[in-house]
Amino acid sequence: IQAAFDLFGIRYTGTGYLSSALAMDKEMSKKLFLSAGIPAPKGASMKKADRSDDITKLGIQFPCVVKPCCGGSSIGVSIAHNAEEYKAALDEAFRWEENLIVEEYVKGREFSVGVIEGKALPIIEIAPVQGFYDYKNKYKAGSAVETCPAELSEAVTEKMQHYAEQVAQVLGLDTYSRTDFLLDEKENIYCLEANTLPGMTPTSLLPQEAQVVGVNFNELCEKLIQISLDKYEK
Repeated sequence: IQAAFDLFGIRYTGTGYLSSALAMDKEMSKKLFLSAGIPAPKGASMKKADRSDDITKLGIQFPCVVKPCCGGSSIGVSIAHNAEEYKAALDEAFRWEENLIVEEYVKGREFSVGVIEGKALPIIEIAPVQGFYDYKNKYKAGSAVETCPAELSEAVTEKMQHYAEQVAQVLGLDTYSRTDFLLDEKENIYCLEANTLPGMTPTSLLPQEAQVVGVNFNELCEKLIQISLDKYEK
């Protein structure tokens, strides 16, 4: 859509078409993360034409996460604990797309970090009441507890915010973005993916983070519009 807007001379907020495409492709973005020293879960890609129900061929053990390569909102994402669940997870993910990502399952806390003009906002923690942060828990009221600023040590906070800023830089994300992370019991950080058009309702994650640094929802919207307008004037 951004590319179409560019062709028609329509101005828009957010990053351009190339960085949006890179961020949407989980296989490509993960390669860029790792090349820049940004930690990510161990994983492998799989095409529908080359499907294999034997997870050992990927060098990954159970439990694992199976997800469409270019999907969003956790649609088609499953956690598999055994061969039977893995086969079902492949069936589900291939319903949505021809290319999949299979990753090691990282047990830990979930976080998200917004970045505006290259600078990270306070970290928000997302704690689903049940299960993981799937489609239902993302959009059903009361399904997750969101805490901002997240209760983390200063060292972990600085490191996670630094990684979020690096993600924006590596993918070329300008204006604003949001990157999701996992933190395991040993405080190892894993970058999951970047969102180039974060939710922008008053209760969405990015506005909550901005509120912590004294930027209310209306001010945030104005700020993002002004940043985008300035970009077109350059």
